[in-house]
Amino acid sequence: MLKTMMSDPELVSMLRSPKMQDVMKLLMTDGQEALEEVMKTDQETYECVQKVNQIMGRMNQG
Repeated sequence: MLKTMMSDPELVSMLRSPKMQDVMKLLMTDGQEALEEVMKTDQETYECVQKVNQIMGRMNQG
């Protein structure tokens, strides 16, 4: 799966973005609930997470 993920240039670009790095750090340190709270007030974080979820969903389907 990691190989598939890393072969998607859009996903790789997103994972390297400073915003996504912040999202991952928050998720790992404070958990899913903290991320969901931030997503309620930070549109950029919300959009970033949604985009990654869409990409991951496409990978799981294909």
